[in-house]
Formats: sequence, C-alpha cells, structure tokens
Amino acid sequence: MIRIVIVDDHTMVREALRTVLEQDSSIQVVAEVGDGETALRVVRQHQPDVVIMDVALPGQSGIETTRRMLAENPAIKVLALSTYLDRRIVQQMLDVGARGYIVKSAAGADLKKGIHSVMEGRSFLCSEVTALVADSLRRRSSTADPDDQPLSRREIQVATLLAEGKSAPEIGVQLHISPSTVDVHRRNLMRKLKLHNVVDLTKYAIRSGLVLP
Repeated sequence: MIRIVIVDDHTMVREALRTVLEQDSSIQVVAEVGDGETALRVVRQHQPDVVIMDVALPGQSGIETTRRMLAENPAIKVLALSTYLDRRIVQQMLDVGARGYIVKSAAGADLKKGIHSVMEGRSFLCSEVTALVADSLRRRSSTADPDDQPLSRREIQVATLLAEGKSAPEIGVQLHISPSTVDVHRRNLMRKLKLHNVVDLTKYAIRSGLVLP
C-alpha cells in the first residue's frame, strides 16, 4: 500500500484529490493538510511514501516546505502541484528535491501515474511540462556551441518520454523501437549533455529554457 499525504490550502481540492486517488486500491491517503508547517508535523507522524505538495501555500511556500521535509527525510517522494505552468517554479521545485511536477488542470489520472512512477524510482512530469522539456532540448540542440554534440530528433523524443516518467519498454512501444535501442539513445543523450540520470536531465532541460534565445 502506498501511503499518501496531500498538502493543499483548498479543502475542495484536497477532497477531490482524495476521491481520485482512493479509486486506486494500492493507494491510501493517510492525511490531508492545508499549510506547510502542519504538513511537516503530519509527515513526521505518518511517515508517508509520497507527499502531494501544492506549490502556493499560505505562509511557508510549498518550495520551502519541500526543502525542509526532504532535509529531515530524503526517502519521501514529493510530487509538486501548481495552478500555473511556470518554468522557474518547476525548476525551483526540482532543485529542492521534488520528483515530479503536475499542473492542477491535469491532476486526475496523471497524479496516479506520477505516484507509481516515483515509487518505481523514476521522475514524472505532466504533458504540459514535458512540452517545455522538449522545446528546451530542441532549442539547445539548434543553438548548441560548436564544441557540443547536437541531440538527434530521436534522442529528444526519448528524453521527453523519460521526463514524463515512462520506462524503456513503454518508450519502445510508443516509438516502435526495442527497449535496448531506447537504452542506447538514453546513454547517448546523457553522454552528450554530461548528465547522470533522468532527474538531472529534467532539471537541465527546464533550466536551459529559462532564458529564451
């Protein structure tokens, strides 16, 4: 059973999220709170597997709450929720340790996918954020320094799907290639970007898009 704490300052949003999540028999919502300080106390008490964290909280922000929460217990997986699609906020949440980012308009099914992805050790971004990742990587490749190796179209596709939390077999099915070929593309793009994992890739892509060319 995956134990969840929901942190959001709107009661109706918390109730809606609980209803959606508890349709999945493998998920149990153990608590729901409306502010950061209470969230820290509740997480210490319940030791959940995943925390669904609203970015905009009264008083202490979701960014600062996440930073403090993960400083106390790095094993917790945090999935960020936000009303707005903002590169800087995505970057800040990833920098403090969030494993995923979902806009509230996409919450429903994406939230359940995100929970299972982070529990399997992957990151998860909703499709709106992965569009930013793909755009950033395309822009990076087209404006790359002459000494840099440009990313191929396929490498950009693989990078985007990895950021969305998909596994090699899932990416293979979607792109009609074998999982081993997906792994080759993943290794190549990590080598070209001098990165080590998908979380680093996601941070890089979002950061590279902060200043538009």
